[in-house]
Amino acid sequence: MNLSYISKNYLFLLIPFTLLTGAFLADLLITIISLIFIKNYLIKKNYELSNSMVLKSFLCLYLILIVSVFFISPAPLIKQGTSIFFFRFGFFMLALHYFLMDKKNLYEFSKLFIIIFLFLSFDSIFQFFNGKNILGFALLAPHRVSSFFGNELIMGGFIVKIFPICMIFLSSLIMKEKKKNTIYFLVIISSFILIFLSGERTSLGMFLFQILFIIIFSKNFTIKKIFFFIFMIILIFYSVFNFASKKYGPDFKNIRYVNHLESMIGRFEHGIKDYIFIENKNLKIIKSHNGHYKTAYKIFDDNMFFGAGIKSFRYLCNDIKYKFNNKSCATHPHNTLLLFMSELGVLGLIIYFSFILTIIFDLIKIFFTKSLPKKLNTNYENYIFISGGILSTILPFLPNGNFFNNYMLIIFFILLSIYLSCRKILLIND
Repeated sequence: MNLSYISKNYLFLLIPFTLLTGAFLADLLITIISLIFIKNYLIKKNYELSNSMVLKSFLCLYLILIVSVFFISPAPLIKQGTSIFFFRFGFFMLALHYFLMDKKNLYEFSKLFIIIFLFLSFDSIFQFFNGKNILGFALLAPHRVSSFFGNELIMGGFIVKIFPICMIFLSSLIMKEKKKNTIYFLVIISSFILIFLSGERTSLGMFLFQILFIIIFSKNFTIKKIFFFIFMIILIFYSVFNFASKKYGPDFKNIRYVNHLESMIGRFEHGIKDYIFIENKNLKIIKSHNGHYKTAYKIFDDNMFFGAGIKSFRYLCNDIKYKFNNKSCATHPHNTLLLFMSELGVLGLIIYFSFILTIIFDLIKIFFTKSLPKKLNTNYENYIFISGGILSTILPFLPNGNFFNNYMLIIFFILLSIYLSCRKILLIND
């Protein structure tokens, strides 16, 4: 489908910048794009799109959501706008996918994210050392840098989600290998620093997953060496910091910013200890969300096939029938797998694992295919970067935000669009 009518208006190229302002402008933009796409689809009568497996799968999910909203969920319809108008994400995904099939558009689109990455890097460092960012947003806590996101502590999550897009841009650069490797190093180490400054433990887990994923599947051994080198730098820094903190005590801690760094390190150390622990001779995970997980499972067990309905967790978590403890209630169970289970039941479980297994099996098939060149291949590397990125957003063993949150859906479908484009470019060209 020819989307020059959209690309000429640069609507796609505005998307990355709207993400810094929150969900409203980004949602407005993708709604406009999806409506233009639908109009063009109907006028041009390009019904070949109807045979797309991606579209069919998406429409099945949308049908399940609509049934859940109108016939199952206890949440009032006025609160269900995201689910009722969920179709816009599917058509936006296809529109962006067609736009990015042109490698020049993919290059320009990813370049905008690297520009945003540079802005966030400068602003976050500025906020850490000055207590305020360049717009005057103050630190909410010494160990939580938020940059342009202000009161929303999502800077680390944003960085880890755009990291694969930045890597796609870097892989497309044509320059001397030594210079390119230096840029790779700077972007990777800067990403780690920004996530560390944000104090977001889940984001660090997602970042480590992406690194491990790239190390396993990438054919670029230079990047693997860079990851190892960065890991050694972090390990040495952590060891030296702990040694100095114990040996020099208050004298060391009184040095400016050392207290901030100690708070940040302590937060991540606590997160690791909290992840797996033994209580009353029972092995438990993620103590801070244990109540949410138990409650979500109880809801699933009682509404196994269809689930309790979209946005039902917040209405049922205080019910004595499901409540596990005083920390059981929230707007969502803080885990994507348990969210799908409790709100969509077995159908949600099938959707969740079908999506993950489709990506994994497709990846394994491409990884071992004999027709793929064994030498370094930019299209293949891009496919690996984005595959790791999209899987990291829905990992079942990490706490997650609410998948059906508008802002999270926008970023997810951007990643999914890039994934579809990178996969198709790889298969067509290689």
